[in-house]
Amino acid sequence: MVSLLALLLVLLTALLAVRLGPWPIFFLLALLAGAGVALGVGLEAVFPWLLLLLGVLVAPRVYLGPRRRERRRKVSKERRPTRAKTTEEVESLSQRYEILEKVGVGGMATVYKAKDKKTGRLVALKVPQERFVGDPRFVRRFHREAEVLSRMDHPNIVKVYDHGQVDGVHFIAMEFLEGEGLDKLIEERRLSLGQTAAILARVAEALRHIHAQGIVHRDIKPGNIMVLRGALREDGVDPRGVRLMDFGIAAGKVLTRLTITGARIGTPVYMSPEQAKGQKLDHRSDIYSLGIVLYEALTGQPPFTGGYETVIHQQIFQVPTPPKQLRPEIPQGLSDLVLRMLEKDPGKRPSLEEVIRGLEGPWEEEKGLPHPHYLTVGVEAKKGSVRLLDLEGIPARLLSGIGSAPGQFPAPPLSVAADGEGGIWVSVFEHGARLLHRFSPEGELLLSTGPYGMKPGEFLFPLGLAVNDGILFVLDGETATISLLDLEGRYQGRFGGQGPGRGTFQDPKALVASGGFLFVLDYGNRQVQRLSLEGRYLSRYAFRRSKESEELRLLGGVGVEGERLYLYDVEAGKVRALDLSGTLLASFALPLLEGEDRMSLVELLPFSGILYAVRRGSSRIHRINLETGEALAPLEAYAPVRALSLWQNPS
Repeated sequence: MVSLLALLLVLLTALLAVRLGPWPIFFLLALLAGAGVALGVGLEAVFPWLLLLLGVLVAPRVYLGPRRRERRRKVSKERRPTRAKTTEEVESLSQRYEILEKVGVGGMATVYKAKDKKTGRLVALKVPQERFVGDPRFVRRFHREAEVLSRMDHPNIVKVYDHGQVDGVHFIAMEFLEGEGLDKLIEERRLSLGQTAAILARVAEALRHIHAQGIVHRDIKPGNIMVLRGALREDGVDPRGVRLMDFGIAAGKVLTRLTITGARIGTPVYMSPEQAKGQKLDHRSDIYSLGIVLYEALTGQPPFTGGYETVIHQQIFQVPTPPKQLRPEIPQGLSDLVLRMLEKDPGKRPSLEEVIRGLEGPWEEEKGLPHPHYLTVGVEAKKGSVRLLDLEGIPARLLSGIGSAPGQFPAPPLSVAADGEGGIWVSVFEHGARLLHRFSPEGELLLSTGPYGMKPGEFLFPLGLAVNDGILFVLDGETATISLLDLEGRYQGRFGGQGPGRGTFQDPKALVASGGFLFVLDYGNRQVQRLSLEGRYLSRYAFRRSKESEELRLLGGVGVEGERLYLYDVEAGKVRALDLSGTLLASFALPLLEGEDRMSLVELLPFSGILYAVRRGSSRIHRINLETGEALAPLEAYAPVRALSLWQNPS
């Protein structure tokens, strides 16, 4: 009986070994088990160890086997050669064309360079990809593109010579163009303003032609615009060197949104609001899309970015940052033209005739900095984190930025100030680096000083800057001290420190210099202190909550012009005007716009009868007429503001 059991065990183990593998090891185990029994070792002694070994070897295989087999099938499938559709295309088309090379593969079609055997003419053969050929709607639309283009006779529209099918292979034969797409030229930043405007003017002329035929292109984007080789001139383009292409989704003058295999027609970044909403379209939708392309060509970035739904929402609801805010050298007239083309209401967009005139100029370009005064604004922005705006908010210079290049820093500025020689001072926080930097108005970094640390001439968190009489005053929020430097960055001394007031501070937040005095927003002590330039305490300004209470109201901003002091009363949401003796002269309500926090600190800059005020983190600069108290239209900074000061042209 024991021998029979041993034999059965041997056979069973051998079968498992052959089935599950690795069979040589299992077979050896079987022989050992059988031999053990045959030699008189009891089965009850062999069997538990055999089961243990079988479990160790079999379990991973049982668990991983299906996955491995599936992986092998997947790899085998990937390695298995697919049907050579490209070869079939070439063989079929070779009846009429000599295929020279494949020049591109787009989202819906492949393009070949070929020679017409009848005429000897070079052509570009556009062949739809196999996955779309089974859709009759797509095939109709594909040939409709050829029919649309064949009716066009314009030097800036790609020509179509023929279309049809050969042995089931659909094709369009069009003129073969040697050049580069506008998308590549934009990406490589190779276009001047003049070249950009000239290229887009030619595209506008092409659109005017197709609109006259009752056709709406519906997919205007840089990738559908080609600039021929050698067409670029020094500051323009050969008028015949630009082609508008890809009319695959062009349709009648008024048409609802179409779909191809469940996807929306058009590219979201370049869609008009009405196209994004699926409404009826007309020629004005193309004008909007052309405005998006012009915006991107001028600034190097589209006005709206993000995921599909994010861009769709922005196209419908959001007003883009003016191009001039991103690239100040863009002429104001050209920047305004772009924004008119991007009006949400189609009825407010310019005609193509107006667009062409606007692109052809001439534009009035301001040279240098012609105005005597500019707002110096520190903002949270990757590019141009320090900006010079004229008093109407139009940008004249973009300086610095977030990055590692010279003149860029890892964080936005903490404070900005201008000196009498035209220099622009910027303080930043960067652990272990220099924290104070001086720029020229052209954006050149002139010097860096103020290392990180606690020694004299070093700083931990320089949150306030002010210049008076050739001295830079730096307020360090961590040590509550004010340091003095000359305009070469050399340390001159310091004063202040942590304390209850009278020349010491508790959580200071801002620093202003004017008329031979320093004014410090002593936030923790709920007051503004006036000091001499040497640091001697002179007086303080504060408001009691009531006549019966000694508790002080919270102050959140300070500004000075001449003999007038302006303080922001946080709890009341008002700006109080005082003379230097502390007498209250007037109060002005500071409007609270959507998204603004009444409790935020406020940058106050009174100048020439206007109070410029911005809540930190807001992108709008309020303006208040100091004679009447009237709130004027705010200036848009298009980025969260962190600092505000006045720059005076030394010339």
